Amino acid sequence: MASFFHDIRLLPRPFWVLVGATFVNRFGIFVWPFLTLYITRCGHSAAQASWAVAAYSGGGFCAALLGGWLADRLGRNVTLALSALGGAACMLLLSQAQDWRWLSVIAFFTGLMSEAGAPAGNALVQDLVPDHQRVVAYAVLRFAINLGWSFGPAVAGWLAESSFFWLFAVDALTSAFFGVIAWTCLPRGRRTAAHQAGWAQAWSSIRDNRPFLILALSCVLMSWVFRQTSSTFPLHFERNGLPAHWTGTVLALNGVMICLLEVPLAAWTRVWPVRAMLAMGYLLMGGSYLLLLGSPELPRFFAMMIVFTLGEMFAFSRQQAYAASLAPDDMRGRYSGVLSLGWGLGGILSALVSLRLFDDSPDMVWSITVLLGIGAASMILRR
Repeated sequence: MASFFHDIRLLPRPFWVLVGATFVNRFGIFVWPFLTLYITRCGHSAAQASWAVAAYSGGGFCAALLGGWLADRLGRNVTLALSALGGAACMLLLSQAQDWRWLSVIAFFTGLMSEAGAPAGNALVQDLVPDHQRVVAYAVLRFAINLGWSFGPAVAGWLAESSFFWLFAVDALTSAFFGVIAWTCLPRGRRTAAHQAGWAQAWSSIRDNRPFLILALSCVLMSWVFRQTSSTFPLHFERNGLPAHWTGTVLALNGVMICLLEVPLAAWTRVWPVRAMLAMGYLLMGGSYLLLLGSPELPRFFAMMIVFTLGEMFAFSRQQAYAASLAPDDMRGRYSGVLSLGWGLGGILSALVSLRLFDDSPDMVWSITVLLGIGAASMILRR
């Protein structure tokens, strides 16, 4: 434990700037957890809402290719700034849309802009932090993300009961803040020459990297598992007669647990095998949805989130560190982009399929989610 905290103190100053700005940005993610609820309250069905959620994921899917290339070619900070500022503008446009068709179109561009910075953020951490400190760095970064998440949804849940507009406004403001900090205070990081920054070279490398391909495929499955917490999960609350502020409170529990427990847990388990920890995390995340079968009362929603969060803490900081160990130095942005591509693809499938299934059978959604968690764990172990 002492060496773990010694490694934290050695993390470079630009990394801490990224951590601070990320906290503010994540605190302000007000819209995404309540997007399906917002659309259904506008008079649309869950099936219609699924198009907007799928469009956002479709934008994120395209953003993975765009953001990965921009991160390697233009630099990490420029890509982060363009992504955040563009996402803020799109969020304000989204607040003015009412028809589900326009909501879907604008949601696509919101996802495209907002998610384009993800590969750059991951690549910047890899540029700044040596390999042996990356599990530590990702645990700290996730602490900041989830400290913001622990307060944000709870505040958003109360705001949603009075005015959804403020969700969009605060979300846009915090994104713009992040964009300014990225542009002015973060380094560009490693850049790749134009003739080496294309996707052809990256695809050739990735095609022969079997462990990375398996990790990317597992991300597709786990994206479905993870996305349920911001799509069908809030709808299940409403279907069971629970108020919106309890939705925010249960979602905030995820962030609170990660803030309190993930860094000590990472210190305690840092020498455990990485792939075994990933598999255990995937199993717990998927298996947690068994608790939602039937017509759960509020305590079962809390229990589900506790199990889900334990799995997330085991898996996600190691997932990024493991991916970094598989990526060539001059392709970090594009490799991160492929993982984002996997998450985007899983998000699209989740939005198009799970929300439609949910209208007919929530239990079917939870059963599929459990099986996907088992599948992802099996792939990682067998690689």
